[in-house]
Amino acid sequence: MKKVSKKIVAITGARGALGSEFIKKYKKNFSFRIYKDRIENKKKLNNWLNDNLDIQYFLHFAAITAVSKTKNNPKKTYKINSIASIALIKRLNQKKFDKLKYFLFSSSSHVYKPSLKSLSENSLRKPMSIYGNSKKKVEDFIFGNKKRIKFKIGIARIFNFYSPNHGNGFFINDMKKKLKFNNKILRINTPRDYINLNQLCEIIFFMINKNISKPLNIASGKKINLNDLSKLIIKKYNFKANITFEKKTYPGLFANINLLRKLGYKKKITEFKFK
Repeated sequence: MKKVSKKIVAITGARGALGSEFIKKYKKNFSFRIYKDRIENKKKLNNWLNDNLDIQYFLHFAAITAVSKTKNNPKKTYKINSIASIALIKRLNQKKFDKLKYFLFSSSSHVYKPSLKSLSENSLRKPMSIYGNSKKKVEDFIFGNKKRIKFKIGIARIFNFYSPNHGNGFFINDMKKKLKFNNKILRINTPRDYINLNQLCEIIFFMINKNISKPLNIASGKKINLNDLSKLIIKKYNFKANITFEKKTYPGLFANINLLRKLGYKKKITEFKFK
């Protein structure tokens, strides 16, 4: 029986929560080429690309994602999330990368304007954060240059997910610290959408296999209010917090996943749970 060769998949951000989980889950399916240096280091990136001209798929996960880091250093955020990402796409569009079939850009739900209604891929993109704006800039470049780019590009608009490997700047970890204080009024009455990390990886795998070349919401399609999520954190970690939550509901980010279903993803998406 003829042996089927593995797809050669380049990946950035391999040490992050998503990248490391994806590699672990699909190391038997793909032959991974892992870029380990800073994405904004042009010389090292170009040298690495020249040594990997046979790549067929490219997963671009590298980015600054923690809220606190993006707020504290907007210039660095745009340099890595926007400028370096656009430069990478331009570089890969050269003739010598003729084996490259598909590029997946990990975008974010934060490109959307927060809403009290579920967000489809056609909803208004009006970021309210530096992080969201840095992702929108790359999306805008892709839309504006689609006819000139030789390979297909998928845009994974990832909503929230939880990993124990997340540090500061992510809601659950930040709330674990804040909930140590009692009798605080918390302005967090807003809906979000959390998807299981394992299933997030499965949907990205689905996008690669289908060569989906359009923006796609990756989410559970089920909203969870951050007030309720905070209560789950209190229960999970047995905090003795006596918190007063604000009652007014604020616009948030939760997904309509009808397009994901129409494209053929049939698997049931489970509700968010702590491991």
